[in-house]
Amino acid sequence: MPSNHADLRAFQSDFGRPVFLIVPAQLLRDMGLVPGDTVKLAYISGSDDSSRNTFKEFVLTPDGIAALQDDEDAELALPHELLEAAGIPVDSDLEIVCAKGAVIILEADLLDSLPDDLRELFVDLGIHPDTVREVMRSGGVFDGR
Repeated sequence: MPSNHADLRAFQSDFGRPVFLIVPAQLLRDMGLVPGDTVKLAYISGSDDSSRNTFKEFVLTPDGIAALQDDEDAELALPHELLEAAGIPVDSDLEIVCAKGAVIILEADLLDSLPDDLRELFVDLGIHPDTVREVMRSGGVFDGR
């Protein structure tokens, strides 16, 4: 999904007057908006008990964020540097765990995709789980290193 962004500036003209947010005209034109159109402005608060814009970021849409959430093709892209810093190979399957106030991204365990009976067989045969993972990563061939 393409995204455009711009640095916006907020200012207050006089004490007690509304705060104005300056949005570049070209950005509005790129969104397909014309003067007089109504837009929706959304932001995320880092606190359940406050409406403060903790992250100082806004989403500006002509149809609101509900329309963005309905996108079934939405993807999450993580920079390779972030995965490498976490010690996760860039070609790994990922597991995402959601908890209150956190989204945790982990390298998925390949063994979780095996049937329980097959995992138990490897245990019974004394084959170490890391060996099974390596064989699965290499497409079923163990090179013995």
